[in-house]
Amino acid sequence: MRTVLLIFGLLACGWMALAQGPTLVSSTAIPNPGEEVAFQVLGAPIGAQFRWDFNGDGRPDLTTNAPTASWAAPAGYWEVAVEVVQGGRTASRILGAVAAHPQLGAFRTARWNGGVLEVTVVLQAKQPLVAPGVVEAVPPGWVVAVIDDGGGYAPRRGDVLEVLWSTTLAPGMSVRVVYALYPPAPGAAVRFSGTASAYSGGRRVEARIAGVVTH
Repeated sequence: MRTVLLIFGLLACGWMALAQGPTLVSSTAIPNPGEEVAFQVLGAPIGAQFRWDFNGDGRPDLTTNAPTASWAAPAGYWEVAVEVVQGGRTASRILGAVAAHPQLGAFRTARWNGGVLEVTVVLQAKQPLVAPGVVEAVPPGWVVAVIDDGGGYAPRRGDVLEVLWSTTLAPGMSVRVVYALYPPAPGAAVRFSGTASAYSGGRRVEARIAGVVTH
């Protein structure tokens, strides 16, 4: 079985594979709770079946002969997987994350730039937000360096990357950070984990970062 690595598309609000093979795109990775998310697998072999696991419990929720599916995302963070099955065998497995939150959303993209993994995190406001911030875990053995803090403040901490913005976001506005991860060895794999937060109506709100999960 081959795992297809993903990047979350900034413009299409979908996912695209980084390697050859089928790719998964979605209508959004940061829906409102209960909003329907449309998924489509591109480049799958003719005659393939598709096993969709929307809630990340490891069990298929839906099997289709067409490379499309939709799902109303409940509130929270969900790792969505689709297995491309051909001849009774799993040919590839695509993984990405959806985070349904009513006040904010954040998604992650990643791409190799030479031997460095370049990661972008975008935090978007759905309601007026004050003092947005993101925290990303730094994988063990990897070295992190901020490329573009987007006008934020990034205090140095060993095991996490934290970026804070002293700003107010109206609905639809966003901030972003771009950072580099230097692997401990060629071919090293990484699993991402992070959260986004802000203040809304005087209360702190938080959501996990959606998009790319593994690389």
